[in-house]
Amino acid sequence: MALISSVSATSTTPPAAVPQRHPRIARRWRIRLRRAGTITASFALGLVVWEAMSLLLFGPFLIPPPQAVLRAFVPMSASGELLHDVTMSLSRVFVGYVTGGLFALVVGLLMGRIRLLHDLADPVLQFLRFLSPTAMIPIVVIWFGIGEVAKYSLVFWGTLFSVLISTIAGVLRTPHIRQNAALCLGASEAQIFRLIVLPSAVPYIVVGLRLALASAFISIIPAELLAADSGLGYLLQQSSMLQQTDRIFVALVMICTIGFVADRLFQLATATLLRRYLAVT
Repeated sequence: MALISSVSATSTTPPAAVPQRHPRIARRWRIRLRRAGTITASFALGLVVWEAMSLLLFGPFLIPPPQAVLRAFVPMSASGELLHDVTMSLSRVFVGYVTGGLFALVVGLLMGRIRLLHDLADPVLQFLRFLSPTAMIPIVVIWFGIGEVAKYSLVFWGTLFSVLISTIAGVLRTPHIRQNAALCLGASEAQIFRLIVLPSAVPYIVVGLRLALASAFISIIPAELLAADSGLGYLLQQSSMLQQTDRIFVALVMICTIGFVADRLFQLATATLLRRYLAVT
């Protein structure tokens, strides 16, 4: 009898529920696919608007349609002309951005941490930051000529203030309660800076570096328009003199494409390497 009841109980026991397999991973992939679909739809809409403006509003000479720009892009790419100009512009952006970002990062950390230095230097900083790289071109040409150093310095100038101001703001906005708690626990000034101030300033620094990346691409074009024999700015100038609007749009699209890709790579790198500091609380 006991055996029968045991078998009956066993037969009526519902099967164990199958555990869900990695719901977070599935949700993450859904978000990524949705984001990719949104970006694709956005670019598709942009192409439609571009085509409509070319055919209906301004005409194919003033605004070449996408297919005309693509026809101009193919021979420019096959000949190596476009690759050479892109490489030269990217190298100038890279040197100016890295040097300007590192210099601004160091100075910003010092100004944010040393009150006397901040009070003395901040008025001059706020005074100079309204000078755009384009406004600096005449004096930079006198100082450095028309060589590569002049172009590096203009990108340096365009990068400097975004990173500098953001870094100072990040250091100054570090919660004092955390610093006081660390002092009470016997932490040194170096430990407070390394373990509290710097991590608190990281989100501000990242925002400044991202803004400076766009400024670096914006800064290099006027420099190459004025004094250069290569680069995307030089390509724009030469195409404008010959009224080759299709080649002009090739250069414009390349600038936007490279900047967009660089910005996405920057976001991916910072989200991966600095995730613990950028987490939303």
